[in-house]
Amino acid sequence: MFSLSENHKKLILAFFIAVLLWTYASDQTSNIFNLGEEQAASFLINIETRNLPPDYEIESLSSNRVVVRLDYISYFTSVSKDDIRAFVDLSDVDPGDNLKIIEVNLPSGTRLMGTDPGYIIVKVRERNND
Repeated sequence: MFSLSENHKKLILAFFIAVLLWTYASDQTSNIFNLGEEQAASFLINIETRNLPPDYEIESLSSNRVVVRLDYISYFTSVSKDDIRAFVDLSDVDPGDNLKIIEVNLPSGTRLMGTDPGYIIVKVRERNND
């Protein structure tokens, strides 16, 4: 009956590990040279408002959704819509129209390619304390 010696078993194991490492490295190298081609994705995300002072209230937003375009850095990364947060910081608003840049929190393994729109107009008024 056919039997492998201890050295042959180690050689086969080393070869298998080398093939796995080569496959992983070639995928990562391919990603570096082809950023945005195969791994790009777009998501329609609701815009959150944060840090609104208590004496103000939002009258209107020019848009309540944003298209977020991102690029996967690694083939092993998977992203869903729930992993992405788009928001505007309203900590320094004044009554009337305020132009605010849309900020995006992404999971690790992704890169922001852009947002559409990149900013929104937030109309704020003073809260009535009746």
